[in-house]
Formats: sequence, structure tokens, C-alpha cells
Amino acid sequence: MARKSKGNAARDWAMYVYIAGDNNLSSAGLSDISEMEDAGASKDVHVAVQIDTAGVQDGSVRYEISLPDFAGKSHRTVIQRLPEQNTGKPKYLIDFAKWATQRYPARNRLLVVWNHGAGFMHEPTRDIGYDDSSKGDALTMGELRLALERAGFGKAPQGRLALLGFDACLMNMLEVAYEFTSLAEFVVGSQQTEPGEGWPYGDVLAGLHKRPDPKAAAKRIVDVYDRSYRKMGQINVTQSAIELARLPAVGRALDRLASVLQALLPARRNAIVEARVRTQGYEEPTYVDLVDLAKNLRSIPDANLRAACDGVTAAVKASIVANKWYGGAVGRSCGLSVWFPLVRTDYATRRSEYVALRCTKEYPKWSGFLDRLLAI
Repeated sequence: MARKSKGNAARDWAMYVYIAGDNNLSSAGLSDISEMEDAGASKDVHVAVQIDTAGVQDGSVRYEISLPDFAGKSHRTVIQRLPEQNTGKPKYLIDFAKWATQRYPARNRLLVVWNHGAGFMHEPTRDIGYDDSSKGDALTMGELRLALERAGFGKAPQGRLALLGFDACLMNMLEVAYEFTSLAEFVVGSQQTEPGEGWPYGDVLAGLHKRPDPKAAAKRIVDVYDRSYRKMGQINVTQSAIELARLPAVGRALDRLASVLQALLPARRNAIVEARVRTQGYEEPTYVDLVDLAKNLRSIPDANLRAACDGVTAAVKASIVANKWYGGAVGRSCGLSVWFPLVRTDYATRRSEYVALRCTKEYPKWSGFLDRLLAI
């Protein structure tokens, strides 16, 4: 639980939203604050927001969303105006997270990192938190993890976040979520790109007002996200919630699968590539659904491979607490992606940042398999 701050008692939930909006999503960030304002805080829920915009206002602004007034209307209140900030620097997320947890303590905390997203990829793609007025700087996954650690999450007195939310594209992949296993209980985000409207914050807050436990809150976010886009008729969207304590088992299962696949090279290389080509993919074509990949690889006649694929499928399904998709182009999405490039230059370009990830360091056999498959 966060430390108490004079004047603010701990509530059951707090939602902290870090809006990195100094880019072409600036207006969407302001709209999302209006959605939060419409839903409002409550005696059970704190809401704190920081937004950096592209030319809409000078610097960054910290808001508190108030409880409803006598007329039943909540308001955004400016708590602090800050100089221009580079949301691609860990320092500013650290400062926001420390400020929010100290001023708005709660038994359960949801931290949302809001921006474009690109999974783990940094150069020339920008992974998350990027800031156009700071030469396109962005947070790598290592920097994001560092920011949360420096803010005190994962250790006393802060403890873990109940939920880490990515209101951003392409973030729900094993290699991303694994970075935060010691810092949060659940991650909520999308395997596919997200529409510009992002999360339906009014519905998200309405769910927190019901004082759910963290698992129920994660499921609720997935449900209301899916429902909102079905209502709009916006197709090919995904959202899932991952229980982070289950991811080491996924890493071990992926290592076993990689070992079996390496043993099948080079004899079964074409069959492996064909299975990969059939697998559910996303806007970033090197990201694929891990369960669908295992299903397709399982069709290759080999007993060890079938057993390894079954192990991956079981481990992933145990880690997914909620998964929704809408639209035929994403219809085989099971909630968790993995990196599997097929073009040698794609792999060579990204390999150094990939092997720097926690998941890849602790479970290195998948990158070893990719090395051999692509002859790096």
C-alpha cells in the first residue's frame, strides 16, 4: 500500500494515468480526461492524471478528478503546472508515480501508461512514451521498468501495483509483460494496434467504483474495452489481461519449445517456416500469437514437438485471465504475443535490443533458436 499523505486517506482504488500526449494523439488524451471527469472519483477511488500535450498548453499539467459536487458533477482540478517535460525520459514518469502514490494512497493501484506503442521495439520504431518535441525520444522497456522500480513499486512500503495498464498499441507480448513481473500483479493491454480512442475511461472508472479485487478489475477493463468498440463497429481490436506471476512458466515452456525446434533444424526448417506463416499476426508483422503459433507448429509430425507445443499452450492459457477480440483479422488472438521474425534483416536489426530484455536473458533459448533459424 502506498504511504499516506496528509489530507488524503487511503481509498480502495487509485487510478494514475500518465498521458504522453506530445504527439499526434494530443487531442485524444484531452478527450480521455473528459471521460474520467464524466465518471468522477468517489469515496472509494482516487483519480490522478498527468498530461503532456503538443501545443495545447504550455508544459505538463497534473490534475485531480474530484468527487461529484452538490449537483452530481465531477471536475478536473489543476494541482500542479510543470515545465515542458520529455515523456521519453524515465525521470518524469518516476516523478509522477511518486507524487501520485504519496498524494493519493490506495490499497489497490492502477497505473496506466498512455501513448503510441510498439512492443519492445525502440529504434527506429519508438516503443512507448514518445515525445515529438524532444526529438522523438521514447521509453525502452528497460527504462520503463527502471522508472517503476525507482518509484518504489515492488518493494516496501509501496508494494506491487495491482494493475499496470498499457493504453497503447502492440504491448501485450511475453517479452514486454515479463519486464514487470516483480512490479505488478496484472498487465492489461492489446496485442494489436489500438484505435485512437483508446480505453473507455468512464467505463473503466465505473468498474473501480464497485471495489473489485485486482483480477476482477483486470477482467472488467478487457470487457468494457471490447464492448465499446463493438458498439462503435470498430473491428480488428484486441485486449487481454495477463497474470504476471504465471509468466515464468510461460518462459520455461517457450525455452523447451525452442530446444525442440533447434533439434529439428535444418531438416524441418521449411515446415517450421510454413507453420509460422500461418500464424495469427498483427500490425507489426514480426509479432505473432503464441498459442496460435504452438497450434500450427504442433501439426509437424514429431512427438517431442507436440509435447512442447502443448506445454506452451497450457502455460499461456493459465496466464491469461481475460481475452477479447473483435474482427476476423484478429480472430485467432489468445492474449499473448511473441516475437518471431522471418526476414534475416528484421532480426539482425532488432537482435541487440531483444537479447537485452529480462525475458530473453532469463530464457535465452528462443533467441538461440532464432539465431540458428535465421543464421545470424
